[in-house]
Amino acid sequence: MLRCRIVSTTLPAIAIAAMVLAFVNCRQPGEAKSSRIRRTILLEFKAEAAPEEIRKILGEVRANIEGIEGVRNVVIGSQSIDRIPFRYGISMDFDDEAALKRYRQDDEHRRTHNDYSRLIEQAQISDIRDE
Repeated sequence: MLRCRIVSTTLPAIAIAAMVLAFVNCRQPGEAKSSRIRRTILLEFKAEAAPEEIRKILGEVRANIEGIEGVRNVVIGSQSIDRIPFRYGISMDFDDEAALKRYRQDDEHRRTHNDYSRLIEQAQISDIRDE
């Protein structure tokens, strides 16, 4: 049973990674590399987290993230695929490394993280550099 779960969650991840790698070399010769970084956070809340509490958390996270200089394209919501272990996701683009650093050091971001981490069953974070 465990083997099936690992395969069912690993195969989609491998497919996504392959698609990303396929597009890495799509730039024209001499084209400048971007400094943009995309962060994706996948979340699974604990069973005791009520739906209204989850909506409140995600709303506070959105309000905080959208106010940080250099953060763009914030997308927060529930997962559209039922077969994966994470039910919610947060995605954002940072203009550059400095914007990512501001996000990590933001006091309000740290507060919301500390306030709600007790309700998170598991999380997966990835940072992808636009090359």
